[in-house]
Amino acid sequence: MKKLILAAGVLLAACASQPVSETRATLTAADASTSLAVGERVAETLTSRAAGEGMDPVVTLTLRHADGRTLSFQEGNHTNDDLAAQAAGGPLAQIMGLQGQETTTLYHAVSGERGGSEAAFFCGPQGPAAIGRYDAPDGSTRYVGLREPIQWETRPDGQPEAVPYSPDAVCARLQFRRG
Repeated sequence: MKKLILAAGVLLAACASQPVSETRATLTAADASTSLAVGERVAETLTSRAAGEGMDPVVTLTLRHADGRTLSFQEGNHTNDDLAAQAAGGPLAQIMGLQGQETTTLYHAVSGERGGSEAAFFCGPQGPAAIGRYDAPDGSTRYVGLREPIQWETRPDGQPEAVPYSPDAVCARLQFRRG
């Protein structure tokens, strides 16, 4: 009887949990510098969990190195600063060296993933504080590792403006082919 009650509880919990969608891809290094930095292949998993009514979904990006180390990030889709940073032609696109009106995606390191993490496999032993991602029309995916988040200040007219980002704060530029 106890097993039946436990099984029913697990089934009810699964039904009550929020829907999850997951996309997996194998990323292959597209240039020598990416291959030297992270190896030939990295597994990418994007997981999206629905949020409550009127709220943005929680999107988690996990990068897994061939040796099993993983880094996890959550999409910056909850604050005005994050949305402005990844706008077409915005600060993140500029940091990534994109020339036009490309739209990028900003991800912040998941709590506990930064600060001496043994799992970090790029941007040194501490790993990146944030990463930018861009899916190019040619099917390639670019990542940029950031040592610190993009900072904002308020202009005299009351509008927010990104503080200029130092090239020294970029800890990785990676380019992959999706496979």
